[in-house]
Amino acid sequence: MATQEKRSVPHIERTAAEPRDNDLHPVMLSQITQINSTIRLLRLTPVEKEPVQFQPGQWVDLHIPSLPSPGGFTLTSTPSLSSTYLELAIQRPPSPSPSYKTSSLPTPAHWLWQPTSQILNSQLGIRIGGSFTWPPPLLASNLKRVVFIAGGVGINPLISMLSVIAEQKKTGGVEGGNLGFDVIFLYSVRSSSDSEGRNEEILFLSRLRDIFKLLDKEGELKLFVTGKKGGEVQGSEGVKLERRRIDERDLEDALGDLGDRDGTVVYVCGVPGMTDRFVESAVKAEGMDGKRVLSEKWW
Repeated sequence: MATQEKRSVPHIERTAAEPRDNDLHPVMLSQITQINSTIRLLRLTPVEKEPVQFQPGQWVDLHIPSLPSPGGFTLTSTPSLSSTYLELAIQRPPSPSPSYKTSSLPTPAHWLWQPTSQILNSQLGIRIGGSFTWPPPLLASNLKRVVFIAGGVGINPLISMLSVIAEQKKTGGVEGGNLGFDVIFLYSVRSSSDSEGRNEEILFLSRLRDIFKLLDKEGELKLFVTGKKGGEVQGSEGVKLERRRIDERDLEDALGDLGDRDGTVVYVCGVPGMTDRFVESAVKAEGMDGKRVLSEKWW
């Protein structure tokens, strides 16, 4: 799901065929954390006592009272926390067109990137939607490997899924403390730097590092960084880091042995070009089935 709306096709139209709940839940924008110059993490606190029910990977229609149309933003927290808060990662949108008056904001993403003091503690509404979810609809009893491929903020739905897997591992797994399946995570991100030329923090990298430390031998994280090299990537200690793009060889390696591919599922989320490329490659890979290759595009 997008972290900002595609200007030509509003979120509500682009996702018209996707399932969504009937209920509109009131929430309070209770916390805003600036991750780097382009990403904000928002915490939404439910106003009602009942937790908001959702599946890892789903998004929300975010209704802002002053705007006519909702925006679409992926939930990055886990369902187990939903009685306390829900989390969204919001990418900084392009500057409004000069044709817009300074008093008007063209999209919900622009509204959410106003100064914190102007929007904190605002009451908003959310409606849950989306079909790109964990656990996979197939392989419920025969899962051997899950391959996640994330491009940029396409990590948003995948971090929620991965966090739920980590919760499962932490609570004892299913086979003597093990998950019973392997988790391979390929994360491609463009490096950016701050005003002093230092590499900025990569979204969810510290969270990923902690999760894969917990998964131990059942998990493997590979970070692919493009753009300006700059200095060290913040938080990348102990992470396999390649300064290049993900390619088909990386996917082939991640899919594992041919004999086990009947129990492999692939999740891909990134910009349309990247997503289409890796979905096509995964579907065509020997031993794979298109029904076990799941994807969502962000715009």
